[in-house]
Amino acid sequence: MTKLANRVISIFDRKTSMRLAVPEWTALDDICKREHIKRKKLFELIEENKDPKLGLTSSVRLFVITYCHNLIFGSAGKIKLAKAEYENIFKTIETMS
Repeated sequence: MTKLANRVISIFDRKTSMRLAVPEWTALDDICKREHIKRKKLFELIEENKDPKLGLTSSVRLFVITYCHNLIFGSAGKIKLAKAEYENIFKTIETMS
């Protein structure tokens, strides 16, 4: 079974904790490296664009899944974003790269 790792993160100058599986943290770090964006900035973008009914941790997990899905299938033009609210995040990341 995969271990969960609890980390203190900073979003908009407030601290909170997030608990994700180690591979999820690794995936986040890989996304940030690939997109040349700091993890803090990515969390802030997710927080600003997430469904208000979802918590931040769930939204981060959904973002990672959506990002990876788009990376695999999006270039072939066969899918669209699973959640429309993440379109702003992808557009922002594209302008930062």
